[in-house]
Amino acid sequence: MMIDLLEYALALEGERNFARAARELGISQPTLTRGIQELERQFSAKLFDRTGRGVFPTPAGQILLDRARRIALGLEELKKEIRSFQGLQIAELRLGVGPVVAQTWVPDAIASLLKTHPQTEVHVKGYDFWEIAPDLINQTLELAIAEIIPDICKHREISVIPLPDRPIRFFCRTGHPLTRIENPTIAEVGQYPMAGPKLPLRASEHFGGTRALGKLSKNGMHFDPQVSCQSFDVCLRIIRASDNIGIAPLSQLSRIPVDAGIAVLRCDAPNLKTNYGIMRLRERTLTPSAAAFIERSMLAEAEYNSDRRATAPKNGKQRK
Repeated sequence: MMIDLLEYALALEGERNFARAARELGISQPTLTRGIQELERQFSAKLFDRTGRGVFPTPAGQILLDRARRIALGLEELKKEIRSFQGLQIAELRLGVGPVVAQTWVPDAIASLLKTHPQTEVHVKGYDFWEIAPDLINQTLELAIAEIIPDICKHREISVIPLPDRPIRFFCRTGHPLTRIENPTIAEVGQYPMAGPKLPLRASEHFGGTRALGKLSKNGMHFDPQVSCQSFDVCLRIIRASDNIGIAPLSQLSRIPVDAGIAVLRCDAPNLKTNYGIMRLRERTLTPSAAAFIERSMLAEAEYNSDRRATAPKNGKQRK
């Protein structure tokens, strides 16, 4: 069948080697070779170049592979619809998440979904915010939760449900020089290097002239802290043992134990707030599990942010 031949081509593209692709498909190498030859015969075009470095698609092959991926995704969607119609209750959710939401309330939303949809297969993948749009458009992802950036808004096929803005705060170790200032300015905070995740481009509007914090990335897509790290726990350990400062949602900081050696700074920067959203393809019908997950996400986000106990360091002093 043509579907099988297209699957052969996709496997060969992925492995770049006939023997490995055949093993991946569970067929013999001669069968794979004949299948590729049959594709080339039917389309009257050479689809792959065989080189000493591996097997690579020709321009004609790339066109075929792009369409083959769409067909494969469409076939998978068809299978899901038929299984749902037959009442087998088999569901799958492919979710892309940014680093901050992945370490705050998204796990709560997934747990809530699984209570009512226990058979749902959930596949979670971490993304930098500028990488999400292509995988939503090619339907590798069904939903994504991350920073809303201008690039996302340019794609009319992507629908975004904005989530509430939540306050963000700088933090440092207890005893840090900044804790002696009751309300430090951005300029004062910017005298110290930052340890944290890559930040959206809008952060550079607040950090202008604060070179110690980090710098704008070479591709102009984000702000790179001096110590770039996606793990909040790793950042905490660095900050607790150095003069680096961090930045995080206030609700996340509120969950740090009081005796953990971390102080939250009262920095007057009203525009430092989250800008997250739930993203999906506008024209794609959501599976029941995806629709349920959106509802659970909004509830989990609200509950996570309902308790904001983080305060400025107790040893803060008045500015002279």
